[in-house]
Amino acid sequence: MFNMKTLLNKLARASLSWRGMAAAAVVLGGAVQTSQAASADPSGPGSFTWDLVSSGAGQRGIALITFSSDHTFHGYQMLAAVPPSTNNSTSGDRGGDNGGRGDSDNTTGKTNTFLFGFSPLDGSWTLNSKGQIVGFYSQVLNVSSTVTNYHGGTLLENIVNAQTLDTTNIFITFTNGQAVLSTNFAWANPPGYTQDYLFSNTNVTVDVASAEATNMVSFTGKDSGNKHLTLLCSTTFGKVTYKGIPAPDTTTIDLSGNWVGTRRQNGLLLNEFFSLVSFQVDNPFPTDFPDIANFPNVFFTTDGQGPAYTFNGVAIFSQQKKVGFTFVNQDGTLRSMIGTLKAKRFGATANTKGIEAPVNRVIFNATLQ
Repeated sequence: MFNMKTLLNKLARASLSWRGMAAAAVVLGGAVQTSQAASADPSGPGSFTWDLVSSGAGQRGIALITFSSDHTFHGYQMLAAVPPSTNNSTSGDRGGDNGGRGDSDNTTGKTNTFLFGFSPLDGSWTLNSKGQIVGFYSQVLNVSSTVTNYHGGTLLENIVNAQTLDTTNIFITFTNGQAVLSTNFAWANPPGYTQDYLFSNTNVTVDVASAEATNMVSFTGKDSGNKHLTLLCSTTFGKVTYKGIPAPDTTTIDLSGNWVGTRRQNGLLLNEFFSLVSFQVDNPFPTDFPDIANFPNVFFTTDGQGPAYTFNGVAIFSQQKKVGFTFVNQDGTLRSMIGTLKAKRFGATANTKGIEAPVNRVIFNATLQ
């Protein structure tokens, strides 16, 4: 979700205050909101904050959202798409009757869209005549996309006779936009034997682009007595489901302190060091996140270090055992990762996956020391 790149660039340049860091304390089992609201009202009534995780349309996410009785909602959301481990199709089925990779239609390419980053979230909601929660929000964002283009050409392919294991070479000709090709070959032995083959077009290029788009989201949901909230969303980029539980009033697991991380990307393993501070202790970014201290379990870092680079960013924790990190390097490169969190009274371990601009797959694991 590249809309946060601007905010995070501002974050990286901000003049930071470290006051209050010594006051950070371990808090386990913070107070949880209670409400006497009707079962369908997500606001309490009054105001009520939900801890949500989302999935669908590549939009793995964590959100903290407060629904208010004036039929508005506000919060913060982190998204971390996971692109495929490779963008190129390099091999196909050379010896069978079915299988293979790639798209079967003759198109000029296949586009995958990836949303990632951290941003505020604002919208409107109401109850319909069926007592369901309905609402909407929109976001103007920069979207990174990859387009795989299949090019025409003739390739020399080796095939195997399934009956005798004999081999031979044949020429296969693809047209522009053709991802796979099916053909057959008549072998001399056994007499009259014909075998079908499926080939993938390996003559491909992958183009990466970023363009501004508006993500329009409408949802229908239900609240089970302020115990569980489910929102079924129709978005510009596909169907997304949010599942929520009541958010606590205070940070319930303190992720403050020094972290050691390992970042795997494009076959390279990099060590990283950073520290986290709760926004409920300090907010060095009041312009970008003016009320973020009202949302528990959100942290920031301003001192991230890796080999030959530094980074700043935000971390968010869900009571549903999820954690996310959005970092921006000093050169403005954005990455966002979401995964599982295993927390103990002293220490925590995060195992996450995500994406770095423009479309690089990242595996990021980190431990609180």
